[in-house]
Amino acid sequence: MSQELAASLLNQTMWLAGQISGRMQEALDRLDLTGPLANVLWLLQPDADPLSLRAIAGLLHCDPSNVTLLSAKLEQRGLAERRPHPRDGRTRTLVLTEAGEEVRERLLTTVMRHSPLAGLTLEEQEQLHALLAKAIDNA
Repeated sequence: MSQELAASLLNQTMWLAGQISGRMQEALDRLDLTGPLANVLWLLQPDADPLSLRAIAGLLHCDPSNVTLLSAKLEQRGLAERRPHPRDGRTRTLVLTEAGEEVRERLLTTVMRHSPLAGLTLEEQEQLHALLAKAIDNA
């Protein structure tokens, strides 16, 4: 890869990340969420197997005690509940409540609607997704 291409790719990536981050902050403010709480909401997919608190900590690259604190905040707001894992009762999971699913959907919808990625076609979004996944896997 040439130096010019590498610099341009990094510049574009940083610009895009800045745009998405700024628009995400607007959505977080409207929903009265912090970045860390939103990060947990992103991870809790309603139709997926529940994630253990330890798995969430691993995905967020943070200490499990941080996830315990974030879980408690989400529970206080009625957005999530800590429950035993359905197949291993010794493991605690975090599951979205109905209100949590609604807030997560509003967050995703708002960020995507106002994201620079919204101007891409579905096919282009899928191509970008595949390329970013490959870059992440190479890391």
